[in-house]
Amino acid sequence: MAQKTKGKSQQEIKSFETAQGDEFGDLLSAGRLFRDKQVDLVILAYRAYVPDMYMHQMLSHLPEDMPLLILGSQSRDRFERSDDYCGVLRNSGLMALMQLVCGFKKIDVKGRHVEAAAGSIYDDELYGKIDRFIKVATIHKRLKTMTIGVMGNVFRGMFDFEYDKTDLKGALGPEVMHIQIDHLAEMVAKTPLSDPEVKKTVKKARSAYTVQGVGATDLTRAARVAVAVRRLVKRFRVDGLAILGQHFIEKKLKTTAYLGLSQLQSEGFPCVTEGDVVGMIMMKILHHFTGNMAYLLEWSEFDVKENAWMLLGHGFGDPTQARNGDVKLTPSAEQWGLQGTGCSTLFVPEPGPCTIGHFVHHSDKWRMIVCGGELLDTEPLPINDVHAFVRFDRPIKEHAEMLLKAGVPHHGMTVRGDCRQELRQLAEMMRMEVIEI
Repeated sequence: MAQKTKGKSQQEIKSFETAQGDEFGDLLSAGRLFRDKQVDLVILAYRAYVPDMYMHQMLSHLPEDMPLLILGSQSRDRFERSDDYCGVLRNSGLMALMQLVCGFKKIDVKGRHVEAAAGSIYDDELYGKIDRFIKVATIHKRLKTMTIGVMGNVFRGMFDFEYDKTDLKGALGPEVMHIQIDHLAEMVAKTPLSDPEVKKTVKKARSAYTVQGVGATDLTRAARVAVAVRRLVKRFRVDGLAILGQHFIEKKLKTTAYLGLSQLQSEGFPCVTEGDVVGMIMMKILHHFTGNMAYLLEWSEFDVKENAWMLLGHGFGDPTQARNGDVKLTPSAEQWGLQGTGCSTLFVPEPGPCTIGHFVHHSDKWRMIVCGGELLDTEPLPINDVHAFVRFDRPIKEHAEMLLKAGVPHHGMTVRGDCRQELRQLAEMMRMEVIEI
């Protein structure tokens, strides 16, 4: 500083120091403003050197768990050979940002999640990274205000889906609300087959599906349950619904709930069966990142020649994403105390890149499962259920062995689109280990 002010008058030096103090005061004011406005994310983007002391003071007003995006931007992406010292210094923001983050590590701000993106201000890829991280920070916060409705319990022995409600709230964010099946039964009883909404649902199903082997009575029963489920969701104001679909619903209501779940899925409302609450949270995350509703699928069987898995569903899925728009409404593939045929959906998703994700709580801690593959352009099998064929880069038998060793759930929430990078960022923000298959 002495060299910079050498030869200046005392008045000039005083003015310089006053300006520095004003800048410091402005940053403190900014910190208070961010705190008062309850900002969710701060992006630190400066291209010239700024002492880290200013930023540490500004951030002292904000919660330590509020994420930061460190944006290393420059006005250019190559050297300017004719530039002078001032020109170089104007693109030295990275220097200051590195100093700031090093300070975080030395101070040991454990709750502060820091993400980084670097590039010139004319770099479209840079803005894509910013958008992606904003999505990650957004869903991380939204999860903490979600409520999941749960109807029924998992089968005895399905330990991979058992969970502690309080532990789940602390690790993943959402609340869990248990809904008695009697609430649904009452809603069904109050919904006669002649209800206008039931008739509307039947009409919609006939226009959206090719109906094969499902009679008018079976379709109307399924539509009645679909209307009741929708009203139940609205009544309890839940953000997602997890049910036990085998026997629990069918035995009580004499039909399946899959028509209603498929319609809810097509509207962006996540639904799962077998009580897979944790998978439903992953489904919500995948939908947020890609804009596509995920499918609840199970690791079923593999094909060595195709180097692919056939993933098997549970009678429902988002029909708007079906390959070639080919969706069939068929009898249920499984009989769990039904009267008549029940209703199931038969289709495969549109081809293209996909992401498969889930969470699992092992004996020591929570982990996130991340897997990427390609949905194949293949005709569906005549199995009266949603399914998908997914190819992976790794040899399929090696892939199967990795799955078996990793101890992952037998469900894989599968979404069209590659959002593995977003999932990794979210796992880091949640301070969670990633199992990447």
